[in-house]
Amino acid sequence: MNSSFIRFGLCSLLLLFPAMNRAMAEHPVPNILKGTAFSNPEEITKQSEEWLQQPIRYQARDQGVDVALLLDQNIYPGLLPLVENFAKENNIKVSVREGTCGPAAEGVMRKEVDIGGSCCPAAKIDRPPGLQWHTVGISPMAILVNGSDPVDRLTSEQVRDIFRGKLTRWSQIPKVGNKFSEELLIRPITRLHCKTRPGHWRLILDNEELFGPRINEVGTILDMVISVARNRGSLGYLENWKILNDPKYKDSVIIINIDGYAPNDANAVASGHYPFYWVYNVSTWTSPNTQNPKAQQLVSYLMDHADRIDPALNLVPSTELRKHGWKFKDDELVGEP
Repeated sequence: MNSSFIRFGLCSLLLLFPAMNRAMAEHPVPNILKGTAFSNPEEITKQSEEWLQQPIRYQARDQGVDVALLLDQNIYPGLLPLVENFAKENNIKVSVREGTCGPAAEGVMRKEVDIGGSCCPAAKIDRPPGLQWHTVGISPMAILVNGSDPVDRLTSEQVRDIFRGKLTRWSQIPKVGNKFSEELLIRPITRLHCKTRPGHWRLILDNEELFGPRINEVGTILDMVISVARNRGSLGYLENWKILNDPKYKDSVIIINIDGYAPNDANAVASGHYPFYWVYNVSTWTSPNTQNPKAQQLVSYLMDHADRIDPALNLVPSTELRKHGWKFKDDELVGEP
């Protein structure tokens, strides 16, 4: 090959590298292990004309109330006292049901309630015409280990590598491994709920296909805590701080720091330095045949008084998130800082 041609080609590549570096800086390659934190709020799911015209139809137990709510089990403990305070102060009747994200979303889509509540950011399927989302705040998702294991911190990369099966023994982890026998396997425990919605456990790994073959999947929040508590070498995660704060699990389960930050450090969560969290989201109706002014007032009350939620639940209100550069569309949290 002609040497002048080779020199020309090398020079061209050298000239190209700065441009490539600038492009990568402006558009960094996304971390393909971490999933999307939020969906696009502009993507609305189409519904039939019959559905659009349908009013709210309360279930039998909700007949005669002014506002009916169906809240996910994770946000229920934090919001219930505020809901009851609002009802008492305004002399109205409310009905508050507790469920999981799936049934809560289904109840909203069936137009059985005025307010729905979820611990997951809304997916496209959760955005029908006339439904508006409001974010009360976020709460850290705790990473758990067995109470007898000498682990108090990991990096987010190590957490991801454990759940995807790249790290299989505690002895493989720097600054931790020398405290374990070489034979002790890591026992990753998962609860892969709400797979179609962004955020929550998908901030660790985007989808179930990325998790390794050795995961131990459980079905409920309580099963997660009990499984970690009973098995040395376990690693799990949990959203529900009501259970985590239960004295019966104080010594059997340890909440560890991630990337040098504690999950109950409000500033670390608000600034985005603590990487795993879940969302207090509530929804209201805006179309003429579904909107309920008292429901709108109640949601405004929840957002205005989020700082009164039990501190033990580690909620960071939306007012604090805005100060730290989190992105909102109206009342809904839609992007990280």
